[in-house]
Amino acid sequence: MKKVISLAYYLPQFHEVPENNSWWGEGFTEWVNLRDAPHYFSWQKIRRPIEPFHEYSLLNPEVLEWQSRIATEHGITGFLIWDYWFGGGKQLLERPASLLLEKGLNFKYCFSWANHSWENKTTHTMLQEQRYLGEEDYVAYFYKRLPHFKSDNYIKIDGKPVFAVFLPQAIPDLSCFVEVFRRLAIREGFPGIYLIAENATEKFIPLFDRYLCSGASFKRRKTSNPLQFVREQLIRRFNCNSLGPIVFDYEKTILRRSRDSLGSSEIPVLLTGWDTTPRHKGRGTIYKGFSLQVFRESLQNIVAQLKLQQAEQPIIVVKSWNEWAEGNIMEPDDVFGDALLKAYKDTVPSCV
Repeated sequence: MKKVISLAYYLPQFHEVPENNSWWGEGFTEWVNLRDAPHYFSWQKIRRPIEPFHEYSLLNPEVLEWQSRIATEHGITGFLIWDYWFGGGKQLLERPASLLLEKGLNFKYCFSWANHSWENKTTHTMLQEQRYLGEEDYVAYFYKRLPHFKSDNYIKIDGKPVFAVFLPQAIPDLSCFVEVFRRLAIREGFPGIYLIAENATEKFIPLFDRYLCSGASFKRRKTSNPLQFVREQLIRRFNCNSLGPIVFDYEKTILRRSRDSLGSSEIPVLLTGWDTTPRHKGRGTIYKGFSLQVFRESLQNIVAQLKLQQAEQPIIVVKSWNEWAEGNIMEPDDVFGDALLKAYKDTVPSCV
């Protein structure tokens, strides 16, 4: 039997940065979106943070250690932190991760390169472009993250630092990027680097060690509710925002996916809710029907998937820990309290 590694996506956005203040207004974090979130339906529940920290700042070391403690106490191995490297040394939201090293915090984590441009989707304005500048830039990126890789708190598999890529298909010289990270990891004394491809399929093996597709439910929207799918496309392509927000059924888009068999190198994804109206307002999407009961059923299905798959290293990716403005949350909130965490602990065995 192999120990299950569970990684929860983690948004490091909850602190001010000059760029967000410039784009969205002074004092902006996602808490602003959550405070201003409208209700569109009588059944809709906007999930909000509770004690002990409420609208926390990720520049507070106590918050970071609290998050890590309650996660590990409930069976989550650590966090898969969204990492923003736009090329040419340009980074955003890197400060919380830097604090982990500076303060020597007890916080288990690894990185997922969020390699996408930032855009104001309402005005279709480019805010920060993602650039791919080739081998020299990939070398610079690796060495910027090397102090993290060397940390005892950085999650490793068979001694290899875990590193995920959100959109591998967007990298024009993907094989170069992979070769650089693998070569430099060995040069720096690791047995290699453990690469995970997001939004991917089996075809990304063997460039990557494993793959997942947390957006697989998007493809199910078209068949689960064709009319709503058409409305969603009108909003996205033609700004017909008065048609939204768009509602899809959780069971048809998410729960059924957790019953499917996994590819031999695929990582199952556990969704923790979905309501993007706090961030996108009328352009948002809601998966109606998320509840503690269906969350438990998803957990049971994923455990069954892992047992059938019999992967050399069982892994679960949780989407997400703290995407508050997407209603996509594992940490305690005012709707479920800590019930999702307890359900995870009670359902997912430490080994399969």
